[in-house]
Amino acid sequence: MKLNNLRQRKTCVFRFLIELNIIIFLLFFFRSSVFSAIKQGTVEILRGQYNLDDARFKAVYSENGPIYGLSLSANLLAPLNFYLDIKYFQREGALTYTKEKTRFFLLPLSLGLRAVVPIGVLNPFIGAGGDFYTYYEDNPIGTVFNFTNGYHFIAGFYIQAGPLPLFFSARLKYTRAQAEEEKNRRIQLGGFETLLGFGLIF
Repeated sequence: MKLNNLRQRKTCVFRFLIELNIIIFLLFFFRSSVFSAIKQGTVEILRGQYNLDDARFKAVYSENGPIYGLSLSANLLAPLNFYLDIKYFQREGALTYTKEKTRFFLLPLSLGLRAVVPIGVLNPFIGAGGDFYTYYEDNPIGTVFNFTNGYHFIAGFYIQAGPLPLFFSARLKYTRAQAEEEKNRRIQLGGFETLLGFGLIF
């Protein structure tokens, strides 16, 4: 079982590296079009709430909690926009039977494409992409360090702060990312995110 888990982890890492190399190639290939216009990309600070779908997680930890992140984007071919998000989520709880302290850490990395439709200062968007989740759980029973892949759908909007290269954003994201642990036990790490952001246009 442990050998299979090790192989699954190596497969997840290998797939992630392939996806990352493809994205880097696309950015390099389209570099002339990406940097030819005035507003080509954004860097954005995110804060929101994350609610995991898994019932066992909700029994041990609070149902939701704050999530923090950083988002980078670049225009490829209008109206398509590439984005890369990296976020951090942490919860503390108590084991169901022993009530001993347990901690959970989640590091989601998301890659995707979205269509952005400018309407004056309002820029609504909708998109989808893939996710690579790293998670760690620590308690007196033991520790778990694992990886998994997933996918997501996202929708939201940007509001530009007048002529300044600044903007505010709001978005709703839903992710499916199921991880398999020992004894064929599965945990659903995905769920709904509501996020607010503040960023810089360059």
